[in-house]
Amino acid sequence: MDEIERPYDGCGKCLLGVRRLSRVKAGTLSPERQREDVLAAAEAVGGHIIDWADDWEVSGATDPMTRPMLGPWLRDQRATYDGLVAAAVDRLGRNVVDCLNTGYKMRDEGKLLVTYGHEGVWDLDDPADENRFTMEAWGAQMELRAIQRRNRNATVKMRAAGRPKGKSSYGFRYVRTVPNGRVEGVELHPHAAEVLREIARRILADPENVTCSSEAARLNRLGELSPSDHLAVMYGRPARGRPWQAGNRPDRETRPAVRGAVGPDHAQCASGGPERNRQPLSGAKVESCLSAYGSGLLWTVS
Repeated sequence: MDEIERPYDGCGKCLLGVRRLSRVKAGTLSPERQREDVLAAAEAVGGHIIDWADDWEVSGATDPMTRPMLGPWLRDQRATYDGLVAAAVDRLGRNVVDCLNTGYKMRDEGKLLVTYGHEGVWDLDDPADENRFTMEAWGAQMELRAIQRRNRNATVKMRAAGRPKGKSSYGFRYVRTVPNGRVEGVELHPHAAEVLREIARRILADPENVTCSSEAARLNRLGELSPSDHLAVMYGRPARGRPWQAGNRPDRETRPAVRGAVGPDHAQCASGGPERNRQPLSGAKVESCLSAYGSGLLWTVS
């Protein structure tokens, strides 16, 4: 199928391959299966793939217009293309409105929309095709809602049993009265919390010259364990030498967990109800944290 992948040539069927997966795990075959389905669907309509918009670790609830890889194509910020081809409607999204908006955008712009398992190009001007497309999008949304409900119920039950599903954020640690026992609460990790405070102090003291990137480089030079290695060592596993990297997600830079770790008042950071592991600082306390230690820092791990 190599000839199915070639550059844009103006044939009218130069298609963008769309793949998406919420969770990428070692050994998963979904990306390759999606690739095979996309190539087969493109070949069935006489088209070819000019590029791929692969959104890995992206929820189906995310609006296609805002997805990291597909979004720029839909916003006309990439090269010219004649349409989209995906392995299934749910790879476009798991929201009826988002799927229909994408489908109608393709129709209104005179572009093609193709999915594996559907014969030919989707014709949303045809009532039968429009109804089928809507039903498949609805089915994808129903599946998403069922997954979200199961996850919420599992989270509530596990936290009630003292076994949170997630890992503790950098700067915090779970409190257990016996090793590997029930989690009784969350407390600041003395060393990791101080690392975050020092980062915040240094950046605020010289914001023109000290940045998240320069601090990541400094921590790497000092041999300070990155968040993932720090967590591994806390639980008795060897560090793997993964580096610090400055976060680039502005919407998460002020997340409550990091605010609690760098803030001056830790009284409310212990443990909350079944819906959260810790209570974030709020109101005047948040403002105090931000003015004293900055707007928060996010560190991602490669």
